[in-house]
Amino acid sequence: MAKDPTYRSNSLLRGLSILQCFDDRHPEMTLSGIAEAIEVTSSAAYRFVVMLEREGYLTRKDNRYRLAPRVMDLGYRYLSSLDVYDIARLPADELRNETGFTVHVSVLEGCEIVYVYRALSDRAMVSNVPVGTRLPAYSTTMGRLLLSDLSEEELDRRFEGFVFAPISPNAPASLAELKPLLVRDRKRGYVANGSHLATGTVSIAAPLVSRHGRYLAAMNLSGHESQLQIDKVLVKRVQDVAAGISKML
Repeated sequence: MAKDPTYRSNSLLRGLSILQCFDDRHPEMTLSGIAEAIEVTSSAAYRFVVMLEREGYLTRKDNRYRLAPRVMDLGYRYLSSLDVYDIARLPADELRNETGFTVHVSVLEGCEIVYVYRALSDRAMVSNVPVGTRLPAYSTTMGRLLLSDLSEEELDRRFEGFVFAPISPNAPASLAELKPLLVRDRKRGYVANGSHLATGTVSIAAPLVSRHGRYLAAMNLSGHESQLQIDKVLVKRVQDVAAGISKML
């Protein structure tokens, strides 16, 4: 039998109230302290705490709980949704006008990227991915770059149970194959290669970085391989535009 919607709503509210218990005065809390703070029994608090720990929002050590990095990730996503679209639009349009190639901006959601902006080229052969499109992060230049900013622990958590379905022979077929690529991507600070999803498409991706050094989003320059030639000059231009946007985030 399906859960009552009211039950689901109450569970969500309880979970949020637990997260709100933690602050600079209470960076760690025991189960009994959490139960007291949200005014429920210890057994009820335990059910909510287990759920939050399983989803990566709480971590436990020596029977004391504290907020996990995924809570911070939500905060960065919120800031990203506020800032990236407005700040990146004009520079993305200018890069499109300068190069003649399509420019995309995306953010990471779970194991996927979500396209939040597109400056579309008027070339005959263009990369045309609509805003709102979701694609597997491991198969895209922007996704690879955003994944490279995550810790190994966070990668393991996100990809637990994930089924890789590579379309091209060069795409990683497992997390074990993906991780070394991400180490290289992080070290270089950009990703430039052919698409694993669209034959003949190539792109150059660079990160949009917060003042705290986190990758909030990524942008890429994308076009057909017969027209877009990946070289050091073009890579540096994409990096420079991304760095300029990053200074405003």
